[in-house]
Amino acid sequence: LAPRLVALVSISVFFILNIIAFSALYKHMQIERLPAILVTTFAGMLVADFGSGFVHWFMETWGTIDTPIVGRALMVPFREHHIDPLAFTRSTFLLAWSYPCIVFGSLLAIPVYALLTFTPEEIQKWYHFILLIAVAAALSATTNQVHKWSHLRTGVPRWAKLLQKCHLILSFDHHHIHHRPPYMVKYCITNGLANYPLDLIDFWNKLEWVIEKLTGAKPRQDDMRWSKKFYQFSQLSEGKSYHLVKY
Repeated sequence: LAPRLVALVSISVFFILNIIAFSALYKHMQIERLPAILVTTFAGMLVADFGSGFVHWFMETWGTIDTPIVGRALMVPFREHHIDPLAFTRSTFLLAWSYPCIVFGSLLAIPVYALLTFTPEEIQKWYHFILLIAVAAALSATTNQVHKWSHLRTGVPRWAKLLQKCHLILSFDHHHIHHRPPYMVKYCITNGLANYPLDLIDFWNKLEWVIEKLTGAKPRQDDMRWSKKFYQFSQLSEGKSYHLVKY
């Protein structure tokens, strides 16, 4: 009961914060600044997408499942996702939304505080920064749900499919490229927009090279362990379910 209550409260608070933030941003919006506001909104979309990609890349690339604190709590789910990509699509609404709402609701509280306490002049001065944080936080919290939809051919709401076609949220066709060997592209999973420039410059491989040179750490140290699990899973699942090797 307690975890369910915490989830319900966190989700409710998050959506209330969104209503407060974007209502206030709309109230203080100056129409002559609309082009700059649209650019800032797009930048917020990219920030959210890059953030999702960075976490995704880090959890799949560095450390092992025995890494203290984050190993079994975060690295295991990300790496098992490549063994059974559809497992997390069977999770509940509360599970998909609760933790992101706690994390990004905390971030969203910053622009809400500014919008409620700043003078009108101060809000105008910081408007674009406040908008950037609000958009990035709001969209980041949707990543789990958007990621789930990107693995489904059926059961996706029509309005979500429209957003996928408009490249406003992650689509099946875009994301399934990440689930093909060597699994080292298309890490960003909020809307996928950041994947285009990042993959064009081979950003993640270059970042891995820099980190390895500076620290001596080896990326994907336990890949062999997960490769064996994937092979076993694909053998057991062959012909029985729609899973990774069926892409």
